[in-house]
Amino acid sequence: MKALRLYGAHDLRLEEVPRPECALGEVLLEVKASGISLSDVKRVYETGAEAEPRILGHEFAGRIVEAEDVALIGRAAAAYPMLFCGHCMACLDGRPRDCGEMELYGAQRAGGMAEFVTVKKQNLVFLPPDVSFRAAALTGPAAVALHAFRKAGVGAGSTLLIFGLGSIGLALASWAREADVRNIVLVARTMEKAAFARSLGFLQSVDVESTDVYNYVMRLTGGRGADACVEGLGEGGALETALLSVKRGGRVVLMGRPEKSLSVTGLMYDLLLQKEIELYGAWKSSLNTRPAEWLDAMNAMRSRAVDAEALVTHTFSFEDFEEAFSLVREKKEMYCKVLFVNEGETNGKAQ
Repeated sequence: MKALRLYGAHDLRLEEVPRPECALGEVLLEVKASGISLSDVKRVYETGAEAEPRILGHEFAGRIVEAEDVALIGRAAAAYPMLFCGHCMACLDGRPRDCGEMELYGAQRAGGMAEFVTVKKQNLVFLPPDVSFRAAALTGPAAVALHAFRKAGVGAGSTLLIFGLGSIGLALASWAREADVRNIVLVARTMEKAAFARSLGFLQSVDVESTDVYNYVMRLTGGRGADACVEGLGEGGALETALLSVKRGGRVVLMGRPEKSLSVTGLMYDLLLQKEIELYGAWKSSLNTRPAEWLDAMNAMRSRAVDAEALVTHTFSFEDFEEAFSLVREKKEMYCKVLFVNEGETNGKAQ
């Protein structure tokens, strides 16, 4: 089979490798769509893999072609990417996402940037008939967005401010729209990304190049401020604007991972104190523990409450992996989600 294997930073290769064999409790998935995440890009260009060579990819979906249970063969599924030990204190305390021995497909285990991948049966999330493979590859981002949205604690009639308009930020906006949040203010780095968000129906989308976000929110809310803000960029400037823009007693959710150290300024600290802002962190998503965010995300994609396929702006074959990764790293043009697909035509733009 063809697979993208990482041998070290700046050394990603498309190779012919043996098709994997299923171990006990696993199925063989023929991968139909696999997403490129920023963590994949960091591994390719900076850190390499934890064990090399390693097949990348933790956002993928496909069709089961081999399984002990023959009833599973032919079924379409997405793969929850995390494997937990089940016996550490975090797992025993009901917080498996904090497992100290966690393994991840695409990091410690072979991932979905290949024609086939083995997946633990317990990690499968089956696709309803009307959810495409391309949409299903975004189940993870949609579930992470749902986790953060629930942390924000907003509902009908409220104002939510979201920084960062990647697939997670836009999925989060979809969850807010489904919950009848009145004002969903999306903040992008560029005018192009804000325009893309408006094309999806999020009309209160602005960019930091042309908009004073704080004044925009104050005008929109009559000087009260947003009920909650989700900071998805991992940037000090965005966090400061979030603290300025949220109402007194409001909530700020930290979701973005910073690329470098952030400094807490005196203004930021004073805002936290004087406005008595609630500060939350949002990390990953859950499969089977309640709330089961992956299952909720799949149901939302079925009902089109989250239109995940609309977030796919570019598709590539594995042969064009250099162009695909370069697009995400260099930001040569506006993109939201970039996928490798093994079905249908690809030309660099989503069809």
